[in-house]
Amino acid sequence: KELLIIFEEEAEQWASYMHSIMARSVPEMGICCYNIAMVSSRRDNFLELNGYKCKLLILSRGMLEGMCQLHRFFLARVLRPEACVVVLLCGVDSLEPLLELVPLKGEECLQISSDQDAQEYHSAVLDIIQGGGQTSAVDTRINQGPKLDRRHSAGLAFTKPLLVMPSRVPCENPGEVFLLLQQSMASKDLEVEFSGGLQKVRIKPVKWNDSALSVTAAEFPAGTVTVTLYCGGVMKGSTHLHYYDTMGEISRLLKQAADPMNFMCQAFQTSSSEKIDHILAACVLKKMPSGGFYGLQNDQILTGALSFAESHSEDIPTLLHFAAKHGLTDLASVLLQCPGAQQAMRSTNCFGHTPLLLAHANGHSQLHILLEQSL
Repeated sequence: KELLIIFEEEAEQWASYMHSIMARSVPEMGICCYNIAMVSSRRDNFLELNGYKCKLLILSRGMLEGMCQLHRFFLARVLRPEACVVVLLCGVDSLEPLLELVPLKGEECLQISSDQDAQEYHSAVLDIIQGGGQTSAVDTRINQGPKLDRRHSAGLAFTKPLLVMPSRVPCENPGEVFLLLQQSMASKDLEVEFSGGLQKVRIKPVKWNDSALSVTAAEFPAGTVTVTLYCGGVMKGSTHLHYYDTMGEISRLLKQAADPMNFMCQAFQTSSSEKIDHILAACVLKKMPSGGFYGLQNDQILTGALSFAESHSEDIPTLLHFAAKHGLTDLASVLLQCPGAQQAMRSTNCFGHTPLLLAHANGHSQLHILLEQSL
C-alpha cells in the first residue's frame, strides 16, 4: 500500500496521468485510484484506504461542488496524517475551499499545481512514500501565487479532447510527454504529429492505458508547437506544446522571482490574490494619515504643474496602476478615495496604458467597471 489517488469523475484523466507517472517508481499493485463517488459508509473501507503511505487528492471544482456529508466524512478520516497528504490543485485557486468543508491541517499538506511538470509531481509524492513525511510537506511547499487565478485555472480541469503534460519542454532533449485523452482510444493505429513552422514530425506513441499515451517529443526550436493525435489517419484532437531554450527559461524564472504578487503570496503564505487584495486594502486604511494618503501624487501634482494627462516611463507609475493590473478591487476602491486619484486615473504608463486600460487588458471586468464609474 504505497499510493492512494483520490479523484472525482471530472479529474479521472488526471488520476490516470498521475498513476502513469508514479508507476515508474512504485509497483502498480501498490497504487490505488479511488473515485470518491464510490465512497460507502463501511468502516473497513476507511481503515483500508487510510493505510496507504501517501494520499494524493486531486482537488477539482467538480469535487468541491459535489461534496456531500459522506464525502466530507470520508476525506476527514482518510487524509490522515496530513503530513502524508499531497493535494493537486486542478482548476481550483487554493486549498481553502476544501478546508472550509473538511477539518484538515492545511499547513501540513503539500500543495502542487496543475501547471507543474511530471518530475515535480513524481518527487513530491515519492518523498512522502520513502519517508519524507513532515519534512517534505514543510520544506518543498509550492506556492503558485496569482498564476492560478480563476481566468486561467478554469481550463485546467481538462475539458479539451487532448491534453499534453508537461506543457513546456526544453528544445534539446525534450524527453517524454504524456497525452491525456478525454475519450479512450481502442485502436493501435495511433500517431502523434509535432508541427511548427516548416517542420513536421510523426511519432508512434506508447499506450499506457485507454486514456493515456506517452511519446518522446521531437526536438524543435523555442516557440509553440502544435501536437495532433491521429487514429487510423483521422485527426482526433490537437493541443499545443511550448518549447523553451536555456536563456528563455532563465529569463522566465527571473521574471517569476521578481513578480511582486508572487512575492507577496509567499510572504503571506497564501495562493489567493483575493486575500492579498484584502490585506493591502486593510493596510492602506489602517496606516492612512489623518490628512489623507498622498501616495498617488507626485511632485508635479503637488506644485500644480501636472498636465491633464501625464505620461510616465515606468510600467507601474502609481499604486492604482498596480491594483488595476493585478485585479485588486478592494485596494483600488480605497485608493480612489485618496487625493490624486483622478490624476492617477488619467496618467499613462510607459506603454500608454491608464489604470482603466490595464484592468481591461488583464481581464478584470468588475474592476474595469469600478474605475470607469469613477471617471
